[in-house]
Amino acid sequence: MSDVVAGLGAFTRRHLPLVLIALLACAFLSLGAIEAWRDSPTFDEPVYVSSGLTTLLRGELSLNDEHPPLAKVLDVLPVLLVHPPIPINRRPGTNDEHSYSAAFLRAQIHAGTLRAVDFASRIVPLLESVALALLLYALASDLYGAPAGCLSAALWLASPLVLGLGHLDGVDMPFALAVVGFSWTLTRWMRSRSRRRLLILGVVAGIAALTNASGLLIVALGVIVVPALEIGHGRRRAARAGLTFALAALASIWLVYIALDPAVLGAGADLLPHPYLEGLRYLSSHDTSPTPSYLAGVAWTGGRWWYWPLSLAVKLPPATVAVLLLGPLGLVGLDRARRREVAIVAALPAIVLFAFDLSLSRDIGVRYLLPVVALWLVVASAAATRSRIRTVLALLVAAVGLGVWAMAASFPHSLSWTDPVFGAPYQAATNSSVDWGQDLFGLQRWDRAHLTRVAYFGPRGITPADTGQAAPLIGVAPARITGWVAASATDLTTVASLAWLRAYCPVGSIGATILIYHFARPPSALAGPDKPVSPCHGSVNSRKA
Repeated sequence: MSDVVAGLGAFTRRHLPLVLIALLACAFLSLGAIEAWRDSPTFDEPVYVSSGLTTLLRGELSLNDEHPPLAKVLDVLPVLLVHPPIPINRRPGTNDEHSYSAAFLRAQIHAGTLRAVDFASRIVPLLESVALALLLYALASDLYGAPAGCLSAALWLASPLVLGLGHLDGVDMPFALAVVGFSWTLTRWMRSRSRRRLLILGVVAGIAALTNASGLLIVALGVIVVPALEIGHGRRRAARAGLTFALAALASIWLVYIALDPAVLGAGADLLPHPYLEGLRYLSSHDTSPTPSYLAGVAWTGGRWWYWPLSLAVKLPPATVAVLLLGPLGLVGLDRARRREVAIVAALPAIVLFAFDLSLSRDIGVRYLLPVVALWLVVASAAATRSRIRTVLALLVAAVGLGVWAMAASFPHSLSWTDPVFGAPYQAATNSSVDWGQDLFGLQRWDRAHLTRVAYFGPRGITPADTGQAAPLIGVAPARITGWVAASATDLTTVASLAWLRAYCPVGSIGATILIYHFARPPSALAGPDKPVSPCHGSVNSRKA
């Protein structure tokens, strides 16, 4: 018996990093599954689910404005087991996903399948979030060793940001997975430059482009990096390697589109499938239009460069932010060849994607930075190479522990979690960084017992009537308002006609994203500050600050 115990102890010590990651992954999946069941559909999810189903079952690629379709198709595979009603597309051949997703959502509400469809569509993203942690472990272990792999994977899983976005059906998490997969396969190819590994690298880059249009940056990066790494062996070999990579990436894109709709072959002789190009045209006009934004008490319209780094400070545990900032100092003690490798496979893709995000004029959520965060965790895990120093080891263990504590504290409202130092979540951020419409079910339960005016930020197809007795709030003069009022945090901080409401304190909240107010007499119409005032929970009436 003692031999068995000793052997088990030796096995545990030898595989301790993987044991820790396995435990964190189980906790992550458990909490994520509960939140996936509790949370109502967020703003974009009905679009992704409906377009994924119509693409998979009917080959209607034109319905999907925001190409590419791969992540959406994979996410709806479990939805097929629910047998949801799928409305007929009354405008086939047109980009009409907004009205169609609303019709799809209404069909699920009427059929009573909304919660089941929503939950099923979130199973694959949860698994992708854990798979990404394993890839981070593999990449950081290859670069620095197992302790660094454990650090990057643990900080990824022990994050309210990852749990909050990881249990939703979206394109940001699978894109981050594909980007880290590219970095890992690039590492493997750099160490053994076989044709097979180069083809795999090209396919993975193609998958990144099939997951998110920003993945074309990864393909372009590969087209530049691969020949540059091979130039020492001659220009002909470098050109051949670059061409092989590019052809593998393009072939993977075309093969997926042909599998979903063979008709793309007859749509023209472009470099990319015609629906993909149409999606790029849509994004070039839609994602370049300025939108109202809010962060940490400041409201604006358009893009601000400081939005992205400050968003990370708002949405990540402080200890994780410290590791991201200070961890790269661990590179100083590494040899030059290792630093060069880290710069090429992790730092360079992260910087390219971050620079692209800085150019956007739609500051609507830190989710765009998921691949950047993932790759920079790999760069920062260089700190684990100094884990023999007891102080450094203690600090890294503390960082993971504080991350786990923050993740547990954020449950079951991980999507709306923000660093408490910035105030209540609705005072800290907006849109998908806090309120993406996930608390509709709680609002429905509330409104059955209260006659309420509602401003709800959620998916297209949801009306005030869906919350029970509610009447609209937006567009109503304050002089006509008395009684209960419920307002989504996103509407509160970005809708100009609700500026008056920001001057009053909420007497309660639903899931930290829907603020509850009560007025015994009509409120003032004077505009309030950019930052909504702090709550006055338990008060009988809302009062002006």
